[in-house]
Amino acid sequence: MTTDFSFGKLMRHLTAGTELPRPAGLPTEEHMRKAIEGYIDNITNPDPDYAAKYLAVPRTGEDPVGTKPITLRGSVQDQLDEMKQLLDVPFTPKRAELTAPISFSLGNQVAMAFTLWAEVDGHNISIDIIEVMTFDEAGKICDQMAYWGVENVTVLD
Repeated sequence: MTTDFSFGKLMRHLTAGTELPRPAGLPTEEHMRKAIEGYIDNITNPDPDYAAKYLAVPRTGEDPVGTKPITLRGSVQDQLDEMKQLLDVPFTPKRAELTAPISFSLGNQVAMAFTLWAEVDGHNISIDIIEVMTFDEAGKICDQMAYWGVENVTVLD
C-alpha cells in the first residue's frame, strides 16, 4: 500500500491545515498511536484486552533483527507459552518508556524508540530499542522488527 506523496503536496496540506489523504484500508495514525502507546503501557500495566484489540494472529517478527524470525500463533496464552520456549533463561519485562516521538509512515508502519527494563536470569537490565511495527487492514500489529544489539543492553546490577 503506497501513498501518493510529494513535498509540494505535503506543504500544501500543512499550510492549509488539512490531512494528507491516506489509501483506503490503512489504519489511521490515531489508531496506530493508541496501539503503540498501549503496547508500551501493557508492559508496565498488563491489560487483558490489549492483545485481542491490537495484536494479529498469527504475528511475525524478529527480536532482535538478525536473529531467527518468529511466528506467534494461537490464543494469547499459546503465544505467551511460545515466547517462553524461545527464551533460554528467565525473562521478566518490568516496564517500558518511549524515548522519542512515535514516527509514522505514510502507509501502515510505525517506528518507536523506547527503553525496556527487565529482569533476565536474575539480573536487572535495560535495553534501548527501536521497533518497527506493521499493521494489517484490520488495524492489528502483524509484524514486529526490534532493532537492538549488544551495545544497547546495560546490566544495572
